Amino acid sequence: MTSELDLRAVVLLLGAIGVLTSVVLLHLWRQNRELLPAAAWWAAGPLVIFVGTVLMGLRGWISPPVSIVLGNGCIVGGAALMYMGSCRFWDERLPRWPWVWLGVTAVALLLLSTVWPHYPLRLMIVPGLMAVVQLAHLQLVWRHDRSSFAARFLLGWIAFSAVALAFRSATAQLEARDADLFTPSVWQNIYLGSYAFSLLGEGIGLVLLAQQRLQQHIRDLATHDSLTGALTRAAFWDAATHELRRQQRSMRPAALLMLDLDHFKRVNDTHGHPTGDRVLRDFAQRVRRTLRATDRFGRYGGEEFVVLLPDTEATAALAIAERIRAQPCAADVPAYTVSIGLTAVAPAGADAPPGVTLEAAIALADAALYEAKARGRDRVVQAPTGTAA
Repeated sequence: MTSELDLRAVVLLLGAIGVLTSVVLLHLWRQNRELLPAAAWWAAGPLVIFVGTVLMGLRGWISPPVSIVLGNGCIVGGAALMYMGSCRFWDERLPRWPWVWLGVTAVALLLLSTVWPHYPLRLMIVPGLMAVVQLAHLQLVWRHDRSSFAARFLLGWIAFSAVALAFRSATAQLEARDADLFTPSVWQNIYLGSYAFSLLGEGIGLVLLAQQRLQQHIRDLATHDSLTGALTRAAFWDAATHELRRQQRSMRPAALLMLDLDHFKRVNDTHGHPTGDRVLRDFAQRVRRTLRATDRFGRYGGEEFVVLLPDTEATAALAIAERIRAQPCAADVPAYTVSIGLTAVAPAGADAPPGVTLEAAIALADAALYEAKARGRDRVVQAPTGTAA
């Protein structure tokens, strides 16, 4: 009798752990719905698991189909919801196969609990399917992030859960055919305890992952322009200074572009500021489509932008600038053009202050930009060859 009560208590404890995890994740979702839509799925998973544990804990007071089929279905479905949440977190398509297999499992459980009662087969099917879901979840997280602490913590607990589930599925045939979930068993104690701890660990890992996303968003707000996503002027200055120091050490060339939208005030006056904002966003996307991952792109002020092209000769920089200028604008914004000033930044002497070099490069590119405006706009002009130092 004592063992039965202990097992029932462990099952209900497992569900209670899920509720606590859901409360935290639900709070994160309510505070950051646009940034963390995945948290809603993550919060729903443990809640559904809790419903399943309650149904299973009421075994003996409610009919077997309700306790066995719905209870196990909720637990498997909760694990699938948490996996779906991670798919949403990394903007992947939601897979359908967990729900297909859940439906097949429900039919099998109904047959194995009413028509042909067979506890070991039920015990093999449910943990086995959950192990497959956990392995898919593990692969998803591993593919997207295995370097951050939050991801490694989550990966560890998902792996632990998958091993515990696979072990229980493999040892299912050691149970008697007429046994039950609460029949005293060493394997059952190990399995339920392990899964309870893994659910807690997985929930903490998801919370850490959500907090990591929030912290990154805060850092982005501090360093990126909220309208265009380009670096702020201060953040660009820091990044460009760092790149030019690297250039000086390695004696590699670089180039700097100053970009200005032509007649932008006319766009605002004619179409309104919301349309002007759309034009700025479209132009920023147009630039990002052309640049490499190592390039630095910032908003210098108003409709003026700046780009640093590390390890780039003047000829290659001119080709990049021309591609930016020639790219078509989006269909939902008024047609606009851009003027671009370019300067090559030759490696300065080892004792030259990087800040002065950057200032000089910006001054030369800015002068070339005004020359492009004077020549009729919608063109690229390169500053006279020389060292921007």
